[in-house]
Amino acid sequence: MNKENPEVNLLIINNDFSETEMIQACLDKDMHATWRMIHCINLEEAHSCVSKVDLVILKPELDDTVAPKEVFKNIAHMVFETPIIVITDHSKVSDDFSTYVMEKGAADTVIRGQFSRLVDAVEFALIRNEIIKSVRKTNDKELKDVQECGDDKYQKSCAEREQELAEHKRYLSMFMEGYSVSNPNSER
Repeated sequence: MNKENPEVNLLIINNDFSETEMIQACLDKDMHATWRMIHCINLEEAHSCVSKVDLVILKPELDDTVAPKEVFKNIAHMVFETPIIVITDHSKVSDDFSTYVMEKGAADTVIRGQFSRLVDAVEFALIRNEIIKSVRKTNDKELKDVQECGDDKYQKSCAEREQELAEHKRYLSMFMEGYSVSNPNSER
């Protein structure tokens, strides 16, 4: 994503065109960030698009030949660290499936047709993913700094981390609409 004006690239994997239109209408109405949708109807199409996206919205019942768990596993292996939101039905079987995908790393599940919380699920998944990437990057820099053991390099790295934190807060504020992402104990 471009740090100045981030555009969120969403991959919707769904072979139900009317449901995809409902999802798009919901995102058009309520999404705070600028976003772009890539729509695929099967795993083969999705495979060619996954490297270009920030988040996946998945309907795991793509066809009768592949079980929903297998569809989720295939997508999860393709996207690695990209958040996946799974669309499920409201039933006991779907509740078990929802538990399964959450245990396997899905960012969230949304019940089919009840897309009122989809935008929140998307935005929170993107925020969590940015936080995870930021923490990982910070930890990598700190480890490198410790290995190099240079005071000047360490001070420079600390300044870079402060700048990255400011950029991260700016990114989060795009979704938070007025909520503070600052440390309440710090001076303003």
